[in-house]
Amino acid sequence: MSIEGLIGGALVVTITLIVIALPFLRRPGAPNADADAERARERLQLYYQRVLRNIRDLDEDHDLGKIPADDYTAEREGWIQRGAQALKALDDLNARALHLSAPDDMGLDRAIDDAIEAAVEKAKRA
Repeated sequence: MSIEGLIGGALVVTITLIVIALPFLRRPGAPNADADAERARERLQLYYQRVLRNIRDLDEDHDLGKIPADDYTAEREGWIQRGAQALKALDDLNARALHLSAPDDMGLDRAIDDAIEAAVEKAKRA
């Protein structure tokens, strides 16, 4: 075997080992703001879909006569406000990068829920 062949083979093996080992060499606890923002966006979209589903269910129940008109209007108005706040939060999130201090999913959910509830309360007071 020639010297060039040995050097080429060693180079290929070295590059392959570096590519395989690179993910293991990164710090596992490094915060990733982009991943947190993407998770927040996904959670808000899921929350908005849940709001739409609840409004649709309320409409169905009202049409079938399962819910009195007074309860229906109050409940529907509350869900509409939550949906509007979720859309506003999504717009704000898309407009700027969201930096949350809670990297875990439960903390992220709590932060989103708290922001939505605070916005709903603010809208009720206004």
